[in-house]
Amino acid sequence: MSHIGRVAVPQVVVPLRRLDRPALAAVSYARSISSDVTVLFAIDDPADAERLRAQLRSRANEVPIVLRLTHDGSVLGVLLPYLDERERQDPERPLTVVVSDIVPRHPWSYLLNDAALGLKLRLFFRPNTVVVDVPYHL
Repeated sequence: MSHIGRVAVPQVVVPLRRLDRPALAAVSYARSISSDVTVLFAIDDPADAERLRAQLRSRANEVPIVLRLTHDGSVLGVLLPYLDERERQDPERPLTVVVSDIVPRHPWSYLLNDAALGLKLRLFFRPNTVVVDVPYHL
């Protein structure tokens, strides 16, 4: 029988498009599982950058914020290169992506317009990556 090994403290990334209650719940959860948490904002307009930084600083102090410009509004388009970058810096530590997921009242609504589902499916096949879903029920 093998022994259970110790896993290093994960590098936790919380990808966000906006700062709302579900996003804050995801950041809060991320902080509860690791001391190494980074919020990755995918922004369309560089003018939003400072406003978002100020909002997050006032609500989730001491969490590093990385802003990446996206031209198509895709979180995945900025998340995957960022995860590759983090993995190159420390390949031995696992990456954990905490996904803020809004759960509507009706199950069929979830399947029709859930971007988080596509993100989770894409990350599922990425080695050394754990995906944590933080559901926010409406």
